[in-house]
Order: sequence, then structure tokens, then C-alpha cells
Amino acid sequence: MELQLVKKYDARAWDGVVVPLGEGNLNSYQGPWEQELAAVRASGRFEGKTGEIFRFSVLSEGVLTQIFLLGLGKDWSLEQVLESCAKVYRQCQELDLRAVCTDLRGVCPQFTPALFQKAAEAAALTGYRFDKYKTTPAAPGIETAAFLCETPERYEAALVEAEVSAEATCIARDLINEPPTVLTPAKLAQAAQELFKETPVKVTVYGRDEVERIGLTAFLEVGKGSIHEPKLIVMEYTGAQDVESRLGLIGKGLTYDSGGYSLQSSEFMETMQHDMSGAAAVMAALWATQKRGLRINITGVVAACENKLSATAYVPGDVIRSMSGRYIEVNNTDAEGRITLADAVTYTKQCCGVDRIVDIATLTDGIQTALGNRRCGAFTNNRALTAQVEKGAAAACERMWELPCDENLRRVLDSRVAHLKNSAMGSSVGGYATVGAMFVKEFVEETPWIHLDIGGTAWTTECEGIYTKGGIGFGTRMLYETFKVMEKEGTQV
Repeated sequence: MELQLVKKYDARAWDGVVVPLGEGNLNSYQGPWEQELAAVRASGRFEGKTGEIFRFSVLSEGVLTQIFLLGLGKDWSLEQVLESCAKVYRQCQELDLRAVCTDLRGVCPQFTPALFQKAAEAAALTGYRFDKYKTTPAAPGIETAAFLCETPERYEAALVEAEVSAEATCIARDLINEPPTVLTPAKLAQAAQELFKETPVKVTVYGRDEVERIGLTAFLEVGKGSIHEPKLIVMEYTGAQDVESRLGLIGKGLTYDSGGYSLQSSEFMETMQHDMSGAAAVMAALWATQKRGLRINITGVVAACENKLSATAYVPGDVIRSMSGRYIEVNNTDAEGRITLADAVTYTKQCCGVDRIVDIATLTDGIQTALGNRRCGAFTNNRALTAQVEKGAAAACERMWELPCDENLRRVLDSRVAHLKNSAMGSSVGGYATVGAMFVKEFVEETPWIHLDIGGTAWTTECEGIYTKGGIGFGTRMLYETFKVMEKEGTQV
């Protein structure tokens, strides 16, 4: 989709025109369809409340144009604008409109560049398609989304940000939506190399033998049941040569998770290709970061493997050694992501020179039980780092909620034979998302850290708002906006 700014309608025949208006502002808007607008005013059928849409058609010189009056309500927030605009652009997509112009003259000058960015992101994200395996591809939808205003230069920078942010999200979605037989650990590593080819990001991929020499033994145990070799993917971005501080960014990279011997139900296994959504968000956010040349230093780490069931797979009752030297009793092979994160955290701390860590993972189903499917959970040991991520989440309109690292729940991980167990299997204490986070925290130790559990927000079965069925790419924009906050505020936590 092409996003553009225009100063006048010109002679172009638009299939659709979107007119955003605040509540009660219809009377002050002057459009080229005055007769139709007068009828709408007289009917009182459009008040401009948040998310309200009134559609009518105009036939001019043989061209039929769909007009959408879009209500933004009284107090415009970033999230309200994103959701309202996504709602109307999805209607445009469903009507197979190709060229849509959004007339911002009814909301200027109150429509800030930040609000404009959300409107542009909404247009781009609702247009996402993943149909490469369809014999007959779906209709292309909106091909051109233009924004009409009298001073387009006011929004030029915000338009660029919207383009990068939306493209990064679509990169993550493409990775998540690939079938698991296609996106193996090796192919995920190859995707990283291709994504960052001829960019400032240095990509290093380690195979099984190299990973074993480095010492990520717990990570290798998780991948033992698959014929596909595990890969450790390390992506280094140095955007501030004069700054010593470096962020460690870790994404869970299970390209498929059957649950192993603790077998998942077929209902869950159908979509377990999305268990690498954390890795996708890390790669996509790093792509956006280098694209915009942010002055920040980041090392992204993905321990990519498959959790499969076979004669060589690890089993409940195994005791495995982690890179940290701690031994882990495996009482649930389906709690595998935290094991890979444990070694990824240790590797990032010991080998990458980082001073703080953000990890993002589809770690638990329990987080969806707690927070639903549109808000991720956050667990942390550092308030300053969390405040930066909270600002990033607010700017991205990706919701998060901090939950406690409850030391009282740590005891359920106590093991009879090892340092700790990998799950609360057999316990009735609940708090399973917290238990998963507490396992990872054991390996983080004193390093400033925040864990983002996207177990409920990585995949959707509905076309709703900016979301299209399948992988969401959740966390991509949150991380990118967080990096911008870190660039602005500095990196000390």
C-alpha cells in the first residue's frame, strides 16, 4: 500500500473518501458534497461519537465515490484514533476500494502529527494480506491511501514513521504466518540474514556444534527431538559508537511446539507456528531501528529450535544442565520456552556486554486467562526500565500490564533433585504466568530486566481493527517505540 500526503483532491477519482470529525463538528465541515451533507445534518444521524461511521454514495461525472463520515469523539487519544480509523479502513477493504483519500481538514489544526501517525498506521495495517499459498489471491484492497490537508509538510515526518512502523509489523506477521514446515530454525536464521543484508546490523548464526561449545546445553536439550538443527541467531546493532551501554533483546524462537512428551491437544497444536512471535518481534523491531538510524546499541538474541516428539526428545523427569551451571528438573516438556530463554539470558549476559535485558515470549497460556488477548503481561526487577517500556507501549497503542514477580510463588519451582523445576506442574497455587517469569528471573539475577509475555496477544482468529487473522506481530511497534524513548532519555536504568 502506498501512503501519501496531498494538498488538494486534484482530478483523481477516489473510490472512497474518509472524513474524520470530532463530536458535534459536522456543521462546521465544508465538503464538495454539500447537498448530501446537508441531508445528513438535517437527519441527525451522525453525531461524531468515537468509532461512529456514516456512509453515503456520491455519483459525479459517472464516478461513484463512497463517503465515510468517521466520528473521533470529544477527547482524541492515540488509541481512539488508531481504532476508529482501523474500523473505517477495514470497511473500505471489505468494499474492495482501491484508492482512498482521508480528508483531515475537518480536524486540523488539533490533529497532531502523533495522531496522524496512528491514522496512517491504521490504513497500512488493515491492508495486510498473507495469501502467498492461495491459488487465487484475495483482492488487493486499498492500493493508495492519501491524506488531504492544507499543510502536508506538518505530517511528513510522521508519515515516514508510520510507514516504517507498519512495514516492520508486516515483516513480523509474514514470519509468524509461514507454515512450520517452511520456517524451520535454519530458515528463520536465513530470514534474519536476508532481512539485515547490507544494513548496519551484524548477524551471526551458530549451529548445534558451535552452540554446544559455547555451552547452551539446556537450549539444545529442547531441540533434541527434531530433525531440524537448532540455531542461535545473534544480531548486533551499534547505532551509538560513543556510548558503552548496550541493551540485550531476547525473543523466544520456537518455530514449532508440539509440547514434546507433554503433548499438547490438537486444538493448540494447529497454530503453534506462532511460538516464535517473540523472535519475529525482535527481528522486525531491530529492522525498524536500523532503518531510522536510532542512536542506541542493541544485541538481539534468538535461540531457535523445534520442540518435537521423537525417540531422541527430552522427557519429563530429565535433569538438564543450563549454561549458567544450574541444573533444571524437567517436569513438563511443554514448558520449553523458558528453558531456551534461560540459556539465551545467560549467553546475552556473559557474551554480549549488555547492561539490561528485555525479553519477549509467547511464554504462557495463563497470561491470556489473566489479561485477555489484546494486552500482554510484564514482569520486571527494575522500575526505570519498565517505565521506558510503558511509554513505548503507550506510543505504539500496544497494551501491557505489569504483574508481580511474586517470590511466594518461586517455591513451587523448588526441585527435589536439581536447582529448580521448569514448571508448576502438579501444583494448585495458580499464577502460572508469574511462575514462568520467575523461572526466567532466576537466570537474570541482578541485571535490570523486563519480561513481556505475549502468550495471549500473538495470534488472532478474527479480522478486527488493525488485526488480520493469523500472526499479529504484537510487540514490534512497542519495542521500536521503546527504543526511541531510550534514545531520547538515555540508557541508564
